[in-house]
Amino acid sequence: MYGWRGRIGFISPSHGFMLRYEFHKMAPDGVLFVNTGGRVRRLADDDLEDQLSQIEERGEDLVQLGVEAIIIGGSPLFTRLGYGSERQISERIEQKLGVPVVAHIEAEVQALRQVGIRKLVVASPFKELIYRRMESYLQEAGFDVVAIAGLGIERNVDIDHLPDYAAYRLAKSLYFGAGEAVDGVLITCPRWPTIQHIDLLELETGKPVITSSQAVTWKALEMLKVPPSVPGFGRLLAVDAQRGLTLAPTST
Repeated sequence: MYGWRGRIGFISPSHGFMLRYEFHKMAPDGVLFVNTGGRVRRLADDDLEDQLSQIEERGEDLVQLGVEAIIIGGSPLFTRLGYGSERQISERIEQKLGVPVVAHIEAEVQALRQVGIRKLVVASPFKELIYRRMESYLQEAGFDVVAIAGLGIERNVDIDHLPDYAAYRLAKSLYFGAGEAVDGVLITCPRWPTIQHIDLLELETGKPVITSSQAVTWKALEMLKVPPSVPGFGRLLAVDAQRGLTLAPTST
């Protein structure tokens, strides 16, 4: 049976393949990623409202498929509603479904704290309205955003078509153009390819790098109580080859 070590459910705001692909590149054998997709086609407020109305029903579908925990995708929804909305919605869905629930933006915030990032630069594929909301959200969460930028994309499907070096080049440009020292880099949005160059970015900057797909994988494994065992995806998922355990303590 696939997923014999654990099944994580993911409520995606739209139909995309990148996170599922990158998750299974990083996760150890025996862990299954089960996702359900919504109808968000544009990063626009009316589409985000549609996502909000579907979350509970999508979660019920995942529970019927046997997942043991759920992650709610779609950071633009929560950055629009403001810091704290993610926990309110997650707790409501958790009480309804009876399984642990977090939002993927929570996973990003926890991942940043796990590796000691407070002052950072943020790369995204989004248009300015969306990434400015992300900036405000992170500031409310206690972070100092030194620089943030996006590629101006509104249609989700266009994010799928970005080359695998797009996130790397934007993040590197922001880091070296920041004009002051930062603790690390956040590459947000799990729909563009990001994990291939995490180690390279960490080598070139000397700082930890967090990406959405990486943070979701880390949080999913923590929720399933499965230690990471696949090296090569940054400090967050750094593995002690002899013990198969994360080098950093588990977050609370």
